[in-house]
Amino acid sequence: MALSYPVSAPRKTHHVLVGQGHQLEIEEHGSGDGLPVIICHGGPGGGLSRFECAHFNPEHYRILLFSQRGCGNSTPHSCEHNTLEHLIGDLECIRRHLGIGRWVVCGESFGATLAMVYALRHREHVSALMLWASFFASQQDYDWCLGKSGAGAQFYPEYYRQFNPQNQPTSALIEGFHQQLFSDSEPTQLKAAKAWVVWEETLCCGTAPSIKLLEPAALINRAQLQLHYFKHQFFLRDNMLMDHAKEFAGLPVWMVHGRHDLVCSYARAQAFATAAQAQLDIFEGLGHSLADEVYCQAQCRATDHMYLKLKRQQCKD
Repeated sequence: MALSYPVSAPRKTHHVLVGQGHQLEIEEHGSGDGLPVIICHGGPGGGLSRFECAHFNPEHYRILLFSQRGCGNSTPHSCEHNTLEHLIGDLECIRRHLGIGRWVVCGESFGATLAMVYALRHREHVSALMLWASFFASQQDYDWCLGKSGAGAQFYPEYYRQFNPQNQPTSALIEGFHQQLFSDSEPTQLKAAKAWVVWEETLCCGTAPSIKLLEPAALINRAQLQLHYFKHQFFLRDNMLMDHAKEFAGLPVWMVHGRHDLVCSYARAQAFATAAQAQLDIFEGLGHSLADEVYCQAQCRATDHMYLKLKRQQCKD
């Protein structure tokens, strides 16, 4: 098995109209005759990344990347008509546009949230789930990454004081950032966006990053999309995914999670995996940075094993 696979330019690019004025950018990589896999990026607002192709054997998989509503090269960059229900509908639009009956659905972080909810709604079109650094979108998860008693605040108290100088509870912190990011003042928006993205990157990378390379408009758009979803609890009933975890039993589910993930709690992933009867690969000393070499190798092993598992299943059927 390869440690990682080559990344190249897309075989095909699509621009699909999905309604309400939104158009999605989609790239196809790998083999046109391969096992179809759709990759849901994180964020919200992360946009597609060709780096994700490195986790999939291009001779075995038909790899589909897309930028979700409001980000990347999908247009417009807007939070209007942008909810989890819209994103689920967009996945169905992509599937029908490409003429795919069933596909593997892969997601990282918030992308895992989207993948899980999609699988609950459209189980008949999902052959397997592959989930990296899964986010379960409940109050417990918001407190884990944003709360004053959360993991990040305890690991990086000096950075957390800059992020939440008034030591507000999670809900008030989210509301305050939302108000600033959607104010009429661009300087206010940019200041809030910088603070939000610095905290996000600190949790992912372990140190306060430089964000000078990001254009102000890109910073604001990224932060606005995330706060839009946090403000509305990701458009899910609290703890919904955990409450429905047992419904995933019987569906091949492979998860990879770092024990030291400060964005997405390992304990939550373990509880979900147990209820869903999912394969869970745990990595000591790893956090939320999916670019880590060990993490990348684990993802490659998982996709290789899943391909063999699904091919054996096809032979039996």
